[in-house]
Amino acid sequence: MPSPKAAALTAGVIAVVAMSPVTALAATSPSQQDLTWTKTSAAGDLFEIQGGEMAQTHAQSAVVKQLGARLASDHTKSSQDVKKLAAQLKVTLPTTPDSKQRAELAQLAKLHGAAFDKQYVKTEIDDHKMDISDAKKQIATGSNQQVIDEARKDLPVLQAHLKLAEQAQAKVGS
Repeated sequence: MPSPKAAALTAGVIAVVAMSPVTALAATSPSQQDLTWTKTSAAGDLFEIQGGEMAQTHAQSAVVKQLGARLASDHTKSSQDVKKLAAQLKVTLPTTPDSKQRAELAQLAKLHGAAFDKQYVKTEIDDHKMDISDAKKQIATGSNQQVIDEARKDLPVLQAHLKLAEQAQAKVGS
């Protein structure tokens, strides 16, 4: 039977090993899901910023212009936050929206006035429903706490954007 000193020493060594930076890093290294969410979030921010800026020149309705301005502003902040997180995690982020988002932006760019208003709010409603679902999944099943916290911080903003887009749709029609 080990002496009390030996037992204490063993417990101390175990505690130090358990708290070592290598072990802590292994416990918090981002999973594939964490990486995917971070990259998807960054691409989505770029999409929202570009779409919001486009709304300033293509929209007819003041409510759609206001929605675009709000989305561009909020997603600029989100983009800055996700860039900081990516730097900490050593994750390379996309520099453009994804191919589906680029196609949606190209379609929106062809529209002006009431046609733009209707398509833009529809696009934003669909996009934010997907973003909310992705954020909830990340919160529930992500493995890196920093990424989970970022999703948790984004979720109420995304929900507010969805509500604003739905209110805009009620004013401009679908």
